Amino acid sequence: MVARIEWRTRGRGDDALIYVGEFGEDSNTVLRTWNADPDVLTDFLNDMTNLDTATVSGLEVDADQRDPEQWGKLVLTRLATGEVVHVDPEPYWDGIYYWFRSRGVDPHRWRGQPR
Repeated sequence: MVARIEWRTRGRGDDALIYVGEFGEDSNTVLRTWNADPDVLTDFLNDMTNLDTATVSGLEVDADQRDPEQWGKLVLTRLATGEVVHVDPEPYWDGIYYWFRSRGVDPHRWRGQPR
């Protein structure tokens, strides 16, 4: 299985990004996590330049947090190359509203900027 980054939610504001890859014989292991906030999600939704996965050389999470399902409902999945491979529309738009629209900001950092 190819390594990927997932946006998962347990409910309004209880979101995380998780880096899922192979560890030993298990190809579905959470290797690293980021707490969701507007900056982290903006990077994830755009160019993923600040989500450093190149330095992930082993497990950075406790044994009881390695199952992706424990991190909540899957919202969006991207490969390290940036390709979006899964989007669940309802939690996606709920998350966009919670993290961005309700604060009067846009997740696309260049929208509204002078050209």
